[in-house]
Amino acid sequence: MFLDILTVLFFVLGFALISWMIVERRRDVLHGPYVTKLRTAREMKQSVLYRQNAENCMQMAETAQGKPAHNRFKRMAAAWLALAEEQDWLNGERSPIDPAKTAKRN
Repeated sequence: MFLDILTVLFFVLGFALISWMIVERRRDVLHGPYVTKLRTAREMKQSVLYRQNAENCMQMAETAQGKPAHNRFKRMAAAWLALAEEQDWLNGERSPIDPAKTAKRN
């Protein structure tokens, strides 16, 4: 009987600890040093947030230790910028055809 109570208590406390850790991790990710604060995120366009994330990746690339980490952050920055461009296109803020690219082809 006593062992059954301890077992149930162990599982309940373990579940509570894991849940707390997940919430704390989510809070750390959302409020980390390289992520825009939530209150400003609600006021900004999605493409602006993507560009800020790209800038953060560039900052991390500058301070990265080693060439692989530097290259990884540079690729992440390029991906964020591509997302920002696509978001601008989805929002109707720019044409799907880039005038600069079509001028080069002609």
